[in-house]
Amino acid sequence: MKQEHFIQAANRRLRVQQIGHIQANAPTLVFLHGGIDSIEMWRDFPEQVHQATGLCVIVYERWGHGQSEPLTEFREYDTRAEEAGEPLLDLFKHFGLTDVILVGHSYGGVISLVAASLHKEVVCAVVSIVPQMLIHDQCLAGAQEAKEAFENGDLRKKLFKFHGEGLDILFYDWINRVNSEAYQAEDCTQYLQQISCPVLQIFGKEDGFGYLPNLDLSKKHIPSQLSVKVVPDAGHYVHLDAKETVINEVKEFFLTL
Repeated sequence: MKQEHFIQAANRRLRVQQIGHIQANAPTLVFLHGGIDSIEMWRDFPEQVHQATGLCVIVYERWGHGQSEPLTEFREYDTRAEEAGEPLLDLFKHFGLTDVILVGHSYGGVISLVAASLHKEVVCAVVSIVPQMLIHDQCLAGAQEAKEAFENGDLRKKLFKFHGEGLDILFYDWINRVNSEAYQAEDCTQYLQQISCPVLQIFGKEDGFGYLPNLDLSKKHIPSQLSVKVVPDAGHYVHLDAKETVINEVKEFFLTL
């Protein structure tokens, strides 16, 4: 059963999809998408996780994405801690969630880790898929390749169907931030060091944005239980490239909680 909602979170109108029923005696999964993604760009992955685990899934579009309230100007600062704070807390309150497992991809994978350090009373575990805390050379090269595809290839056309008229400001908001020296200097270490819940990180070995620097950073600074799966022959969208493998890893991780 899938339901769609629009809620107010941090004074912004956000689009939310709910799959299944929230259960008082079981955690709810909250999905956080990547830097230029949307609900639809998860494809059927959230629904497949719901079917495999029996847990309620809540997927939402962050400010500026998809059908959520659009951005009106560029944000010239690191938004990860901000998006991990009030917007998520308001979403938890709206649905009455007190036991949450965060499932984040890429930019959302970082937000999920930061949120685990901020909402310890609610977040009981994190599945962080290809999180990009460090903006290293391979990450910058991947972003430049995306910019080239957006301006001279067909990426803009592909993304427009998900984001509509808000796409350009959303895309360059992301590109400008990645290329900002201030953003590049922030690796979220202070948040990683505060995580106390179990964490599963999943990486695609062929990720064009690179993964090793962020895996090394996580191993160095996350003090809680950290499980890691590197999937061969999979890229940045490892949960789509190797969906069955990733879902099995998620199921196995949940059994340890």
